[in-house]
Order: sequence, then C-alpha cells, then structure tokens
Amino acid sequence: MNVKETSRKLLLVGPGKTSVHLKNYFHLVETYFDEVLIVSNDPIDWAPCKVIDFSIKNLLKFYKNIKRMRDIIETFKPSYIHIHQANSAAYLALKANKRRYPTVLTTWGTDVLVLPEKNVVMKKMVQYCLQKADVVTADARFMIEKIEKLGRAKANVLVNFGIDYEEVKMPNKEKILYSNRLHADLYNISEIIKGCKPFLDKHQDWRLVIGAHGVNTDALKKQASETLSSDQYEFIGFVEKNVNRDYYLRSKIWISIPSSDGTAISLLEAMGYGCLPIVSDLPANREWIQDGVNGIIMTNEGLENALQRALDLKANVVIEKNKSIIESKATKKVNRAIFIAIYESLS
Repeated sequence: MNVKETSRKLLLVGPGKTSVHLKNYFHLVETYFDEVLIVSNDPIDWAPCKVIDFSIKNLLKFYKNIKRMRDIIETFKPSYIHIHQANSAAYLALKANKRRYPTVLTTWGTDVLVLPEKNVVMKKMVQYCLQKADVVTADARFMIEKIEKLGRAKANVLVNFGIDYEEVKMPNKEKILYSNRLHADLYNISEIIKGCKPFLDKHQDWRLVIGAHGVNTDALKKQASETLSSDQYEFIGFVEKNVNRDYYLRSKIWISIPSSDGTAISLLEAMGYGCLPIVSDLPANREWIQDGVNGIIMTNEGLENALQRALDLKANVVIEKNKSIIESKATKKVNRAIFIAIYESLS
C-alpha cells in the first residue's frame, strides 16, 4: 500500500498568535500524526502554516478565502480537519470542506456562550458550525449543555487540553496572591487590584503578583501604582512555563475572576501546584471547585472576604484533594488519549 495512503495528516485550523491555545493543542497531539499543517489568520513560527483571513467583514473576500481554503484542503488531503472555535474560521473551513474529510470542532467558550447572543446572524453561523462538524468538544459540562440548546444533540465530547503536570515536593508557601490571566476587560484584573487593597492594607507582609499582558496592561499598572504600596505588587508579564510553575508553587493563593470562562488551564495548573484558588461564580469553575472545600467561589461578598475565607481553609487538605482531581482528570496524558480516541472513531 502507498505510504501516503496510510500516513496520518491533521489540518489544524484556528487563531495563531492571538492565543496560546492552538499552540498548546498542536504540541498535545503532534506526535500522533505524520504531518500537521496549521491554517491560521496570522503567521506562526512553531509549525508549518498557511495564512487565511477569517474575517467576514468583506463578504467578497470571505468567499474567495473559502475557495482558497478548499484548495489547501484538496492539496493537503488531511486524515482529519480539527477546527478550534465555532466562529467565522470554522464557518469558512466547513464551507470549504463540504464534509469530504472528517471534522472535529473544539469550542473555547465565548464562541458558544457569547457569540450566539450578539445577533441572529452570529447565532445562525455558530449553529451551522456545530451541525456540520462530525464531533464537537468542550471543556466544561455547562458548555456541552449550551451546545445542545443550540441544536447539537450528538457526538459532543467533554475533554480539555490538559496540563503539563509533574509531581513535585510542595515547598513552603509564600504570602503571595498570584493572578496570571490576560489583561483584557473580560478577566477583571482591575477588580483584583481594587479588591486586594483592603486585604493588603491589613496584611503588610503579603504581595500581589500579576502575570500575563494585554491591551489593559498600561492602565492596570497605573491603577496599581495609585492604589497599592509599591512593595506590595509586581507585574511580571508573560513568563516561561517553568517560571509560571514556580510562581504557582510559591504562591499561597491564586485569583481568577473573569466574567465568562470555560475550563481555564491556569485554574488546573494552580490546583495541581498547591494554590488555594479563588474564582468567580461561573458554571465551569463549579465543575472543579466546591466552595469552602477545595477553593473559594466568590459571589457578591467582595474579594477581601473571599481572601479571608481562603486563609480559613485547611491548606494541606485542599492541596491533596486538588492534586487527586488533577491527576485523574486534567493531565495532558489523560486528555490526549481522549482526543486520539476521537480521531480513531472517525477513521
């Protein structure tokens, strides 16, 4: 038999530089395939890539890009097409494919939670994407429920990207509040700075470490300089994986209070490396955190009170419980096996 007929080839479609998620997924499954080609809306330097504008603002250009995507598909002849996010990228790829090659669609959160609520056109586009894919995945049960409400009732799989988790000896925790979500309105970093002030005023030996970056970084730095003592906060930007892990290991409390979210990889990392998590009251968070048991779910109480409740938890008990959860449900090994099983079910 011809070698090309037996080789496994993946066409991976999604945002490139604007998100680390596609890169993380590529590294999760790349060794399973003989060849992986990325189709993204901007150039990348970590895998072979074709660039296509996914925007639907110019309809004439959009339909030309459907034809271009069709040409890429026909030239590459993938074993599977895996699209990330049920948005215009998925719409373009599914229109181009016309069900010729097996297709997996991985939803990220806002695509099924927010986009359909914007207007009827966006809702119809998301529904089309969900219906045309062979398998749809989501990283939270409530997202699966939303997908079902949008009319997709079959072949919906609960799976996340998993984390690079290695068992390490837990060091003595430092009095650090760690926040490493993106600096965009959705993630409410401004509210974290504001909410931490009363706590930091009363606990002078604690400090807030803010990781990541984003469109709001300059404004957040200004806010922090006007709100907090200079020795009680630090902006560290995006850091290497090992540095990020070290901050989890050092930090006693991790804070993430976005307005909307699916299962955040950073939450899983924080749980795995012994932080006491404080999270916003969202369905995805409730799938991982039981309030007052293995973390704090912040409702209308304010961050100061949530921080105090976190300190009242039995830290050793929380650390062991969360470690067990991560090892059974959230490692890359566990979730890679689920994604591979999806591909093999489509063969």
